Amino acid sequence: MKFLTTSIFSLLSLTIFAQTEVTAVSSIQSQATIRISKSTKRCKYFPASAPVTMADGSLKSIADVRVGEHVKTCKDGKTTITQVKQIDVFNQPTSPLTAVYLRPAEDNTSGSPIVPALLLEATPHHYVQTNHGRKRMKKLSKKDILYHYEPSTGIVSSWKVGAVQENARRVNKAYNLETVDGTYLVDNVMVANN
Repeated sequence: MKFLTTSIFSLLSLTIFAQTEVTAVSSIQSQATIRISKSTKRCKYFPASAPVTMADGSLKSIADVRVGEHVKTCKDGKTTITQVKQIDVFNQPTSPLTAVYLRPAEDNTSGSPIVPALLLEATPHHYVQTNHGRKRMKKLSKKDILYHYEPSTGIVSSWKVGAVQENARRVNKAYNLETVDGTYLVDNVMVANN
């Protein structure tokens, strides 16, 4: 009986130790993948309210996305899923946001309803995926096409740059995600990690 009691206590002790160890390791991993940036020179980020398209198609503000979650992106004209591996947080960022207004690339002469313009805001140095490869926000022109995921149809469509407004506004806190595939969707528009 004494042997059985000792064995049970030993087993319980090992279980508690193992659970504590697992919790400590997962805490370290999550802390290592969220960076608080001290430098804001040429940083790339979005405002906290920027809507990120999650794997299930729902939208979540970039400030609420967590490391390890799955988000949508586009590849070869189709949507795919990638995983968030790092989050960069910028407190009191110095760079103002650049606003890019997008409109459908297809000409709207068929009499179909007018589609409202899309607004994408990020720092001037943030990359977006265009028909000419990755480009910084501040380098976009009316010749560039960006890719937009249509949640209602599941189709990836082309949107052209209508206007670029530098120094659109400043924010107190900003975020950037790094994903396994190197891209993700902000307001259903494909953007690059860096």
